[in-house]
Amino acid sequence: MLLPNPDPVCLSHFQKNLFIPTKMIAHRIRRYDWLFGLMLIAGFAAMATSLAGQEVEAVRETARSDSLISLLMKGGIVMIPLALCSVIAVTITMERMVSVSFKGLLPAHLDKEMEDLLEKSTGADVKGAMESCEKSDSPLGRVYAAGLKRWEDDPKDADQSMGEIASLEIRRLRRSLRSIRLIATLSPLLGLLGTVIGMIQSFQTVALSSNSLNKAEMLSEGIYQAMVTTAAGLTIAIPTLAIFYFFNNKVDRIADEMQHRGEHFITRYFRNRFKLEYSK
Repeated sequence: MLLPNPDPVCLSHFQKNLFIPTKMIAHRIRRYDWLFGLMLIAGFAAMATSLAGQEVEAVRETARSDSLISLLMKGGIVMIPLALCSVIAVTITMERMVSVSFKGLLPAHLDKEMEDLLEKSTGADVKGAMESCEKSDSPLGRVYAAGLKRWEDDPKDADQSMGEIASLEIRRLRRSLRSIRLIATLSPLLGLLGTVIGMIQSFQTVALSSNSLNKAEMLSEGIYQAMVTTAAGLTIAIPTLAIFYFFNNKVDRIADEMQHRGEHFITRYFRNRFKLEYSK
């Protein structure tokens, strides 16, 4: 059954009533298409951020699973001398903490003993003072003993002898710190050597590998392992260098205190005595 042809006027009226609202909706959509685009980009960005965060968290969980010992073992054979350097540095530091002290190097009781023995009313007991200095077995005692050996000489000669012994004692203290400075200098160089060796081995492994798809992963893993020695060397060198400067400054203060006490010793027991004898 054929339907009659619609009236052209009615069809035109129908098309106008139908397509005019549609055109208005499409025009409004085109006006806000930038807003929809931004919302779409924000959605994709949020999805990418979520995926990246999950991947980073997975990497962190994998890194946490590696213990410190297994991480150090990946550094290779260079970790052996680095471990020896760390043990030696700790041992020397503990020994220097005990030996490089004001109480042991500059005993306060020695000045009291010098006063009691050299300012007696019956006269100075030089022999007893010498024995007291030798008994103390300290740098300050050896400096005082050098001056007492020149008891009968001019104060300038005694001062010169004490200055020579004091310089010798300070140089001896500084020489005892050379091993700490050596470890602080050698550790980062050993770490750098381990990194270079690891990088060479890593690139060699990648070059000889027939698997072209995983070369980037193999290279990154090799570099990661090679950097362990550099981190270990710096971990040893930085505190060791700080310890060296700590003890070096302490030796400087000991030298200043030794000079001050030596000058006081010369002035009190030599120059004043010569003044009294000259006045008589």
